[in-house]
Amino acid sequence: MTRRHPASIARVLSPLLAAGLLLAPLTACASPNISSAGSTVELDKSVSGGDAAAPEVAADGSSMVSPVEAGASVIRSGDIELVVDDTAAAAEQVAALVDGLGGHVESSSISGTSQTSAYLLIRVPSERFDDAFEQLGELGEVSSQYRSATDVTMQHVDLQARVEALEASVDRLTELMRGAATTSELLEAETALSQRQAELDGLRAQLDFLENQIDESSISVTLRTETVLPGGPANFWDGLRVGVDSLGNALTGSIVILGVLLPWLGVLAVIAVIVLLIVWLSTRRRGRKHADPTPPAAAGPHETAPADQAPGTGTWQ
Repeated sequence: MTRRHPASIARVLSPLLAAGLLLAPLTACASPNISSAGSTVELDKSVSGGDAAAPEVAADGSSMVSPVEAGASVIRSGDIELVVDDTAAAAEQVAALVDGLGGHVESSSISGTSQTSAYLLIRVPSERFDDAFEQLGELGEVSSQYRSATDVTMQHVDLQARVEALEASVDRLTELMRGAATTSELLEAETALSQRQAELDGLRAQLDFLENQIDESSISVTLRTETVLPGGPANFWDGLRVGVDSLGNALTGSIVILGVLLPWLGVLAVIAVIVLLIVWLSTRRRGRKHADPTPPAAAGPHETAPADQAPGTGTWQ
């Protein structure tokens, strides 16, 4: 058995030890990198998971409102019909109610011989639209009601943009007029400015009207009383009053009709007189022809004696 010298063993192991000493630091440095990479991956997963869950929470939340809905321009309108005991008193209550809501009565009318129906067009702030319907329903029995909402956001935004553009154009033309060097330039700028200003005034009027419709909602209120006859009087005394009024109306109508026909009656009377005159003249002429006698025929020399005279008794001349 051959025995190696310690010096030769040392020469063989020394490269191995050197390699081990070099690999140990490299391994220690590599391990933290691997663990940190793993934690980064897990962190990325948690972040991505959180981002994925966020929209679900927003979609499920009932209080979330989209930006379009928050800035929408809506025109609200409606109508309501109420059955009340006294239409005049109910109309006053509606006016007081609207005033309390910060609105106003745009028009009103009461019809019927006994004030059996009334109509009011009211305007209330849009944010009090539902409150107005709720309070109106307390004034009587709701027969029918209708509500509508029209989205005019695009039209509103378009008008606002056009107004802003024309305002900027008017400002630029005003500056050009101030810096005009010649009379022709001044006249051209003034003509263009007049056109732009006219367009701007028209668009501002449209925008103001649209914003007024958006800010204030319109409600048509119809008030009527419950009657035995549809649209007729509510009780005996109202019926009696309606009968007296109808009689007076009939007499008045007859007088009016007589006044309309009187000129025609005069014309017909003249025509009748002319016709009677023509008939009378024709009858008179016909009577004259029958009244005149027929002239007798001349007697001849051989005239025959009358039958009742005997022969030989006649006198001869």
